[in-house]
Amino acid sequence: MELVSVEALSWIVTAMTGIFAGAWLVYDVRNLTTLRGKDFSDPLIRDRCFGYLMGITIAVIGLVGVLRFHGIL
Repeated sequence: MELVSVEALSWIVTAMTGIFAGAWLVYDVRNLTTLRGKDFSDPLIRDRCFGYLMGITIAVIGLVGVLRFHGIL
């Protein structure tokens, strides 16, 4: 017995992925912009920058994956 159809489940997962990946992307881009003008010879600043870039990469992969799943890209 199905609680929801396969199509409804795919749209629910798409919405959740889009919302969370989009929020993650915005959050990491905002944090990365706060590092402008900082001293990148400091290892802590470089680690933050690397972490934010990895977060942005993961969010973009999630969004592109959802768009490809639905045949948009």
